[in-house]
Amino acid sequence: QAVCGYGSQDALPFRAIKEGELYFQEDREVNLVELALATNIPKGCAETAVRVHVSYLDGKGNLEPQGAGKELGGSSGADPSASLQVALQDLQSNSKIAALLPYFVYVVSGVKSVSHDLEQLNRLLHIARSLIQNPYLCLGSYVRSLISSVMYCALEPLAASINPLNDHWTLRDYAAMLLSRIFWTHGDLVSGLYHQILLSLQKVLADPVRPLCSHYGAVVGLHALGWK
Repeated sequence: QAVCGYGSQDALPFRAIKEGELYFQEDREVNLVELALATNIPKGCAETAVRVHVSYLDGKGNLEPQGAGKELGGSSGADPSASLQVALQDLQSNSKIAALLPYFVYVVSGVKSVSHDLEQLNRLLHIARSLIQNPYLCLGSYVRSLISSVMYCALEPLAASINPLNDHWTLRDYAAMLLSRIFWTHGDLVSGLYHQILLSLQKVLADPVRPLCSHYGAVVGLHALGWK
């Protein structure tokens, strides 16, 4: 269809209607195909950028803005660890990511596919921690999924555990601490969650077939939940 009102420097033509009583501005049509295939590319174009704007429908059917744009452009030579810290801090404090919560929880659930990579597992657990610490997010039913991912890191043998040089023990300590934090801050969102966690930990601890690393994860998990 015709593209009108682009803002050409040409004089604006007006056409009379109803015997000269009313006038309207007549914009010429722009042929987008010719424009796209033109060889005279404009000079001094702005740097390429991506602008994101997310909206979602609230429970009443109203459209709520969820993040007026973060602009990303140019090249970044920042330290990856520093960039990660900035991203985690944003996840922890951003009030406009409610609509993206299912996707972040899905990312955290990827622990099972990277059980060979301690660095990736640590990153995913830190993402989970940022999500549970964000006061603007209502985790709701996603609590169960987050706990499942955290308990996987604490209790499963993990491919990374095969190499004795890998410090998977610290990962299990962190997962246990995170498990406790999720329960004490969001445990009331899921009925019977406390007893489900206890039974899972006790089952692993009482299983003689399980390896030492799994028993260790169960012990630190029980310890993190408190003496009761």
